[in-house]
Amino acid sequence: MLIEAVENSDILPLKQKRTLAVICSSEYPLSAKSIEKNLSMNKQSINYSLKSLLKRNFLIREKDGCYVYRPNYIRIEELVRRNKQPL
Repeated sequence: MLIEAVENSDILPLKQKRTLAVICSSEYPLSAKSIEKNLSMNKQSINYSLKSLLKRNFLIREKDGCYVYRPNYIRIEELVRRNKQPL
């Protein structure tokens, strides 16, 4: 349901949706390099998406040797609510 809400979101561009979906589907926080490998996107695109998602409060960044990213479930709940609402 969470991934579906991200994919159906009308407030996120495609690359941000893909980036957020990968992070949400992981059981643990991911590094930018891991996200890059999962999506087969270039480093610049991944970094831009991560920066935008951080700025919009969809992600939380933590230092664990290197920076890792995890979903901000409080903010993502908004996407789930929006996805449930009829048009």
